Amino acid sequence: MEIKKIKKHRTLQGKLIILLLLPVFLIIFSGGALSFLYTRTALINQWNESAVLKLQRAAHYIEMRLLKPVELIETLFQVSREKQIPLSLDEVAAYLETIEGVLAVGVRKDTGLQAPAAHNHGAMMAFGGMTQFRHTRILDVSQPVYDTDAGHNAVIMSVTLVDSAGSGNGRIEIKMSFNYLLKDIIQLGWWQSDMACIVDKAGKYMAHTNMTMKGRHYLGGENDPLEQAILQEMKTAVSGTVQSPGYPPAMVAGFYKLEQVPWTIILFAKGKNILKPITNYRNAFVFGSGVLIFLILLLIRQHVGKIVHQIKTLSKNARKIARGEYGEPVKANSKDEIGQLVEIYNDMVTGLKERDFIRDSFGRYVDPEFAKLLLQHPDAGNLGGQRREVVLMMSDIRGFTPLSETLSPEIIIRILNQYFSHMIKIIQDHDGIIVDFFGDSILVFFDPVTGTIEDKVFCAVQCASRMQSEMAAFNEKMRLQQMPGLDMGIGINAGQVVVGNIGSETRSKYGVVGSAVNITSRIQAKAQKKEILISESVYAYVRDQVDITKKFTAKLKGVEGLTTLRAIDTIYALGKKP
Repeated sequence: MEIKKIKKHRTLQGKLIILLLLPVFLIIFSGGALSFLYTRTALINQWNESAVLKLQRAAHYIEMRLLKPVELIETLFQVSREKQIPLSLDEVAAYLETIEGVLAVGVRKDTGLQAPAAHNHGAMMAFGGMTQFRHTRILDVSQPVYDTDAGHNAVIMSVTLVDSAGSGNGRIEIKMSFNYLLKDIIQLGWWQSDMACIVDKAGKYMAHTNMTMKGRHYLGGENDPLEQAILQEMKTAVSGTVQSPGYPPAMVAGFYKLEQVPWTIILFAKGKNILKPITNYRNAFVFGSGVLIFLILLLIRQHVGKIVHQIKTLSKNARKIARGEYGEPVKANSKDEIGQLVEIYNDMVTGLKERDFIRDSFGRYVDPEFAKLLLQHPDAGNLGGQRREVVLMMSDIRGFTPLSETLSPEIIIRILNQYFSHMIKIIQDHDGIIVDFFGDSILVFFDPVTGTIEDKVFCAVQCASRMQSEMAAFNEKMRLQQMPGLDMGIGINAGQVVVGNIGSETRSKYGVVGSAVNITSRIQAKAQKKEILISESVYAYVRDQVDITKKFTAKLKGVEGLTTLRAIDTIYALGKKP
């Protein structure tokens, strides 16, 4: 039989790989994808919150330094009121110039403004006079103005003063170093490592940390979509975050407006930097998943490979069995279902060997269970045999030869087949072993290998009696088929023969050889219709179980002298004869 080559993905191993790896891959992939998406969103949200907090802190630092002069002015006027100590604007300016980061202070009475000069208190005092105030308070603080005209970055703001009646008492202009305002946030790690800038309400750059912003004057000046989006958000929100197009975004920005100053601090970050932890996780996840799948494949090949190998071995041996080649048993490599399958397969092969051996040795006419019992004997399966005493029985249809000359071959075969069917069943029931068929004759022996010779002699006598009784039912069947009835004669003998598996290694048969076989044939020839004749050797064993109808001597061919024969009438069970 031609065995088609199986495609790799349709083999057992291929199917197991698909069935095992596909769910694992789907679980890993779906779980990893969901985890990646969730974590990526969480990281971006976390950065957004963190960015706003950073910017809020930075704004607080700037406002705290920017409002320090204002807080000093309020403190000076409060002390002046409480202590009733007169205080002039020039004295206030002198105190302000002592503050770190203050570049210049100018005072202006209600008549005019004394221009501030950096670190030149005497010049500012030239216009101020020594007018003193006791009940002065701050009316207004102007928005700081970013100024680069003095050669360095500075911020100028004006503080308007009024008296208790609300009349103007003058104005103080304070010029502060912009770098001083940034001093606290410059020391922050994110300001040094990330891209950040400060813009005014018009979007003009006041400070930045990135070289790509150098030479640019306004946020969004190059029509960058992210910067344009920031400007739009700044119009309506105090703080927030904006992402560039794409997912994940290439850039993310957060902004925060200072409360006291019309400035906005903006922090930029690359999306890949924000997502670096999840990217590392993804890479580790992919690597780990690859290792896991590789280990699963290795385990499948390690364990499933053994299963597939055993199944292939079973399949290969099964094809040999189909050709009649049994071979050696397959070794079981496991105790699981495959191991059980191998053991069952070996049991099946053993059973087939036994069946074939029974068929070859005993033919189809020995009861299989009795044949197995015979095979349990150590010498039953050996070629050759042993010499021992057995019981032999031979039956023959009386007058069948002349009858067959008057019938067609088909009818003859039909009669013989039905006759043998009845007789074989009875012989098997009594553990008889059919040696052969000689035309209409049957040669049977009863082997004491499964019992005593006395038991086998009694079995043979009972078998012969039942065979004669069965002839009545057989002849009734023949009559219904409009066929002639038959009569049978049976001879039984006991004697020494060679018993065993006779033949060659390729073809053998369990049988008997010896002169006792020939004597049994001669005894059968002396039996009349419906008669059972037994020899003296048989009678010696069953004298207490049978009634004899007649006793006579006869000259048998090949036997010296006369042989005593007896015809059986009634058979009693062991120990039941009256």
